[in-house]
Amino acid sequence: MATVFISYETTTGLEFAKHLRKALEKQNLSSFVAETDIDLGKNPSQTIRRNIEECRFFVPILTITALKSSEVREEFSLARKLEKSILPCIKEGLEGHVKEEFEEILNFQYATFKTKEDLANSVVEAILRGEILHYKDSLRRLKEPVTRKDVVDSLVTDLLLINDEIHFWLTEPDVDPNQQYVFRTPIAVLEKRKQEELQRIKKDIIDHGFAVIE
Repeated sequence: MATVFISYETTTGLEFAKHLRKALEKQNLSSFVAETDIDLGKNPSQTIRRNIEECRFFVPILTITALKSSEVREEFSLARKLEKSILPCIKEGLEGHVKEEFEEILNFQYATFKTKEDLANSVVEAILRGEILHYKDSLRRLKEPVTRKDVVDSLVTDLLLINDEIHFWLTEPDVDPNQQYVFRTPIAVLEKRKQEELQRIKKDIIDHGFAVIE
């Protein structure tokens, strides 16, 4: 799915949307523009909803007619509900109209534009800045010295069950591989093994200078 969902009103915003799409492509950023990306025979509302759900950035192009468009409002409401990164772009001179007719859009950091070049420059810069922050945050999380106990606990349970299954197949060479088998380790035994494994993992984590969140 596209990284950027471009929301617009067709009669006044389509050309802006198409130009923005080309500018994003130059930066290897994919975008969704309804006019060109909804296949014939597909349900438009379902396609639009799915693309908003899966995008990372939502860019409404607010021309004078877009302010009165129920479709643009519905798309914006869904993007806000899904907590997407919203980058409103307001046509120069319409700030007063936005305050009167679409005031909630002003809660987001917005850009004004006069030409399609202004629009493309503002959006590409904002998205690239957002991408840089996203990757920095991802790297920080990878390096963060914390292991969550619930994740470790779940992984240990899976590991012990798999060990039982491997042991079964290695020690029962005559079983039929086409049959379904249920591997039933007594709960008390499984819990004891899990606690022992958790203590071993916790010690190893602490020995390496990390912390375990209890």
